[in-house]
Amino acid sequence: MDAEISKLPKYVFRRANGSYRYKRNVPAALREVIPKATVYRQLGTTYDEAIRRLPVVHAEIEALFDLERKTPNSRRAVNIVRERLGEWHAGVFAEGVVEPEWDVTDDFRELAVDLRNTAPKEVVRQIGSARVTPEAMTLHKVLSDYYTYKCEDGADDRPLKTRIERIKKDLVIALGKNRVEWTPLADINRADANAYRDYLLHRLAPNSVLRTIGVVKAAVNHVIIENDLDQRNVFQGIKIKGTGASKDDRMTMSDSQMAMLLPAYESNPLAQALFVTLADTGARLAEIVGLEARDLDLGGCCLHIRQNGIRRLKTKSSDRSIPLSSRAAEYLKVHQAGLSDTTPIFAKYARPRGSDAASAMLMKRLRTQITDPKVTIHSLRHRMKDKLRNTGCPEAISLAILGHSSNSVAANYGSGYAMNVMREHLDKVWE
Repeated sequence: MDAEISKLPKYVFRRANGSYRYKRNVPAALREVIPKATVYRQLGTTYDEAIRRLPVVHAEIEALFDLERKTPNSRRAVNIVRERLGEWHAGVFAEGVVEPEWDVTDDFRELAVDLRNTAPKEVVRQIGSARVTPEAMTLHKVLSDYYTYKCEDGADDRPLKTRIERIKKDLVIALGKNRVEWTPLADINRADANAYRDYLLHRLAPNSVLRTIGVVKAAVNHVIIENDLDQRNVFQGIKIKGTGASKDDRMTMSDSQMAMLLPAYESNPLAQALFVTLADTGARLAEIVGLEARDLDLGGCCLHIRQNGIRRLKTKSSDRSIPLSSRAAEYLKVHQAGLSDTTPIFAKYARPRGSDAASAMLMKRLRTQITDPKVTIHSLRHRMKDKLRNTGCPEAISLAILGHSSNSVAANYGSGYAMNVMREHLDKVWE
């Protein structure tokens, strides 16, 4: 550690608590526009983390100083506007953002006339020529716009909102507030995207990092398309070592384990209905927990998995109808009895994060029999995939049953496979 400290790069120092910080004195010429003698940025708790973050932080500070050197008159103009016209006008002037129907340009012109003999010519010119310009598209705005788009039906998607707020915070930690909230999207580069990836890899598994960056990538793509922007998505195609599915990520559930587990759910009819339905359909837990009474078709002995007032669906291909085994139908029938069409079958879990609560309840019983951490309730879905494959079910039919996308344009045409075709292959699994 002493050797590392002795060769710390310029502007980097180690604090008493062991963490590393970037320290930079503000040039004397900029003290009027940056009201600080020194600027600091946290680099991390370890030497390696500090060295990784240093180039990004140094570039951020250099960009800040460069901006201030070029625009000292702009800062002075903002201060004058704030003093003479108020905070709202100062914000409009500094950001160039205002609704079209708010006409404030006359206020700026009148102020410029008043300042003609008392302020520098450049300051007067900037105030007098103030114009309303569109709000800059930043990473922060990109994520906010994406959330608005995803919730355009008016529903508040709390899990997505929480996830996006977490992403915003992580971006600020990784890149700095300036890069996230004020830097135009066009100026965000691949180095920024890689710095964000590296920060996430310190606390998340590679596949989790891939999913998180996937949200940012989707948000940027949405904004680029909707605003017809001529730029590339720097979050596209980021390399993340260690990602991808592995046969050891989560194990399937064997027939012997299934037989061992069934008695553990018999004492609770609700748990039994959920477990058997998951086992015999391979559906996602959220899909089953979110069933309404009308989604259970006892006449056709099938389930209609579709979006409703309880929950959304994960993907477009998740909207499907699948055959139901006779034992699952019997268990579900008990819970459907006497309900109106739109009443949830599993009312106890028909709420935000209800599928998490249902998972915890099912897992509590599963762990009384199976302690292997790679075997979970989701292993039932893996089990169905393996069963279908091993009984000779064509891949396309397996995808239709499980609600996976086939990544084929042709698969989007028509109404899907007939119920009897899917039942033929599921019968082999149920045997």
